[in-house]
Amino acid sequence: MRNYEAMFVFNPGVNEEKLEKEIKSVEKTIKTHGKGEVKFDNLGKKTLAYSIRKFNEGVYVNYQFTAQPLAITKIKNALKHKEDILRFIVFLGGKKK
Repeated sequence: MRNYEAMFVFNPGVNEEKLEKEIKSVEKTIKTHGKGEVKFDNLGKKTLAYSIRKFNEGVYVNYQFTAQPLAITKIKNALKHKEDILRFIVFLGGKKK
């Protein structure tokens, strides 16, 4: 198992209730495919450096989790077609403290 971090940018137009459901949905997907613990931190709404799908802002959520390297492809495939996710990136995290 390796440590990973993922940064998600969600649609800023969704209401709080739907945003919480989306955040939990992503967490569930990561847990299902990654089989490890998942921590997330909602960083809030921030201005984007460039427009994505005609949005100038996005809600940033950072996830930290453990998973097997092969699970990352499954996680990406499961999440890439979600309507309220504007962008996301998964990268190798640092060592656990």
